[in-house]
Amino acid sequence: MENNVSTRGKLSSMRILACVVALLVAVGFGFELKGSSVGPVQAQTKAQLPTPQDLSRTFINVAKQVKPAVVNIDVVEKTKRSSVQLPEGFPQIPGLGSPRRQKGTGSGVIISADGYILTNNHVAGDAEQINVKLADGRELKARVIGKDSETDLAVIKVDAQNLTFARLGDSDKLEQGEWVIALGSPFGLQQTMTAGIVSATGRDLGVQGGQFTNFIQTDASINPGNSGGPLINMDGEVVGINTLIFSQNGTSSGIGFAIPANLAQKVYAQLIKSGKVTRGYLGVSLRPVSPSLAKATGYNGSEGAVVDDLPRDYSPAGNAGLRSGDVIVEFDGKHVTSPKQLTEMVADTPVGKPTQVKYVRDGRTEVATIKLGERPSRIGESDQMDKGDDPEEAPAKLGVSVSEINPSIAREMKLRIPSGVAITRVQPNSPAAEAGLQPGDVIHRINRMPVTNRQDYLRALTSLKGEKEVTLQVETGGRLTFVSLDLD
Repeated sequence: MENNVSTRGKLSSMRILACVVALLVAVGFGFELKGSSVGPVQAQTKAQLPTPQDLSRTFINVAKQVKPAVVNIDVVEKTKRSSVQLPEGFPQIPGLGSPRRQKGTGSGVIISADGYILTNNHVAGDAEQINVKLADGRELKARVIGKDSETDLAVIKVDAQNLTFARLGDSDKLEQGEWVIALGSPFGLQQTMTAGIVSATGRDLGVQGGQFTNFIQTDASINPGNSGGPLINMDGEVVGINTLIFSQNGTSSGIGFAIPANLAQKVYAQLIKSGKVTRGYLGVSLRPVSPSLAKATGYNGSEGAVVDDLPRDYSPAGNAGLRSGDVIVEFDGKHVTSPKQLTEMVADTPVGKPTQVKYVRDGRTEVATIKLGERPSRIGESDQMDKGDDPEEAPAKLGVSVSEINPSIAREMKLRIPSGVAITRVQPNSPAAEAGLQPGDVIHRINRMPVTNRQDYLRALTSLKGEKEVTLQVETGGRLTFVSLDLD
């Protein structure tokens, strides 16, 4: 019986192996296996099918091709003063509270014969001293050429010539399921190679990942020390720079992220040229189009980016006439689908370029020409309000009491829009309370109706009969924003 189970297990393993080999033949490799190129399955005979040894040889060939370009990076950086505080009256200990030197390690990849190296900003960006160890054992000093915190990329350089360097591939061609290899120095273990697949592409990690990076996700094992090392495709090309992991214990859990090579190439070119990255800037805060916002702004579509606010100081978009509530639907001739996509398009546009922007305002399509600025680096309530009783329908519908804004109050509150009604009271558990409205917030619009005084406010409330949702334009703390209230 045991022999039969063992035999069935062996047969099952052989079937699985045969399927894997057949799949590899179907997708095709860019390497020569045993002296011949693998073609379509239909062109292969059984004698030509690759063996498990051929698969191993493919990985070996990739390693031999790329490993000489992978480096280990040791950094020394100054930290802030020690946070240790001794109780008053204790004798002071020499050196306590003074700047300390901290060591760290990471990885990088050489991408030019004269010693330019791509790595992460969090590896080398704040380094006081950088030591690079090459694959052949040489140790060289390096200096920072430029860094970009927005994408967590940095370029460093060693003084050397005729170095083996890696080629940057086209990360836009990556597909979910492709084999990839991570190379680097996890836990300081130099020239370590791990393999996996592309688990996902275009992964948006929100604030944690920054606005300009749509990451490659992989299950190739990435651990501390892999940061800055290359993610390689089966053609031996760098398709990503390893940068992040999701883990509860700080080690690989099969979810790692790499910065796409196409983005790295753009950042690298600017860092080499000027030591920094410049990005176009509209000067607006944006939010996605929701059904309630579309209704409130007279917009019939579902894609685009709603202008939430414009800063008080210099704003290219504000100077061109855009204002809060406009829905941007086209930028430089390209359709706008979301705030993130628009932000990326603006960032990729040269500073100072006059650019056409199409937007919808109160149901009408408008066009403005905006001269883009340069994106900056990472980037009181008043109780002197007129008293007055509100009609019963105000608390019943929104859950607020309001008073009218006069010019002196507008100046006192330093309002962006010197009109409207100010919220004086918010009923507990009301739609306004659930939406986060507070006394001192100023209402400037209800759905598509401007609110400049109490009379406008009351007219707007009367128009809400039967509405299950209402969108308010509110000024709070010097910032304009849109707030949706559920009236159901």
